[in-house]
Amino acid sequence: MRVFERFSRQVATGLAFSVFGGLGIFFQFLIFPGIVLIVRDRAKRKIVARRVIHVTFRYFVRFMRSVGILTWEEKNLQQLNQPGQLIVANHLTLIDVVFLFSFVPNACAIVKSSLAKNPFTWGAIYAAGYITNDGGPKLIEDCVAELKTGSSLIIFPEGTRTAPGVKPKFKHGAMLIALESGIDPTVVKITCEPLGLIKGAHWWDVPEKAMHFTFGVLGRLSIEPFMPLYWETPPKGVRALSRKLFSVLFPDRSQD
Repeated sequence: MRVFERFSRQVATGLAFSVFGGLGIFFQFLIFPGIVLIVRDRAKRKIVARRVIHVTFRYFVRFMRSVGILTWEEKNLQQLNQPGQLIVANHLTLIDVVFLFSFVPNACAIVKSSLAKNPFTWGAIYAAGYITNDGGPKLIEDCVAELKTGSSLIIFPEGTRTAPGVKPKFKHGAMLIALESGIDPTVVKITCEPLGLIKGAHWWDVPEKAMHFTFGVLGRLSIEPFMPLYWETPPKGVRALSRKLFSVLFPDRSQD
């Protein structure tokens, strides 16, 4: 019986990836170019494109639930509806970002600059006004400016998924953005049991039963105690805030 159930989830997962890929092609070559052509005002265009992505992802995660791939529960997620938030979360699975964008209507992301030149991804990135990671101070400036417009910025401080059993390591971009913008990060804790779609695994490596996610907003992390140190010695302020955020997301571990 378990073998059949696992096989059925493999089929469902393959179907979900196919649906996601098909939607990606449809939106990339039809919907987003249409938005770019019709909505000439850049600010309005970003909102429209992000709303399309938000609604599409919301229905996609519901589709995955309906075919038995996963379930989830939410804790305090209504806090994510407030504009202009810097949302930081731990990163477990391939679909963490899909969930978070399904929760936040006007979400912005940082994407690799190469994706802005890729014919399969440039349309969504351009229409939604996502920030390209070209490195340097300009990236931080662009993120701060985007937050000031009322957009919410979603960042995974780990940068990429952390494999099970490996100690997470933070990049400092999220901390720099928080300290430069003066915005307290909204911390989201993601758990998944059993784990699936992890780093290094194939999509068909499904767990014995459906994945169950929990998305919980832990609240806002005050940056005020770290500002004097940041003004005096920026790298020390960034590292101090990084250690604090790490202790909030991973209270049973310590950051090096």
